[in-house]
Amino acid sequence: MSPRPLKMSIVAMRVALGIIFLWFGLLKFYSPNPVYDLLKATFSFLADPPGIYFLGALEMLIGLGLIINIFPKITHRILILHLLGTFATFFISPGIMFDPYFPFLTLVGEFVVKNFVLAIGGLIVLWGSALHAKNNG
Repeated sequence: MSPRPLKMSIVAMRVALGIIFLWFGLLKFYSPNPVYDLLKATFSFLADPPGIYFLGALEMLIGLGLIINIFPKITHRILILHLLGTFATFFISPGIMFDPYFPFLTLVGEFVVKNFVLAIGGLIVLWGSALHAKNNG
């Protein structure tokens, strides 16, 4: 793939991820909050309004960081830590992830599994940006 389509693909993935994080972050400021039960079962200290608002603000910062491409190393580190926290749900509260048992996912489980795409997308953006900078810098 020539450098221009590769660069445009990385930009498109970065902006798409940014929109998702910005949108999901904004949702945390409205009731009913779609992730309340998930937080209550896993990271209960985040389930009350201050925690949910903190998480929402963090997601919005990730989204804005991706969309406008500022502080990319910090943004990507926070994104990866956020998604690792999300994946921890499988170990902390498997009862809300599987029904009746593994591998049958609940709706919450499906919600968390989709984060694998976000995680890999984040890695593609991070590594692709670094590769592009190395080859053109």
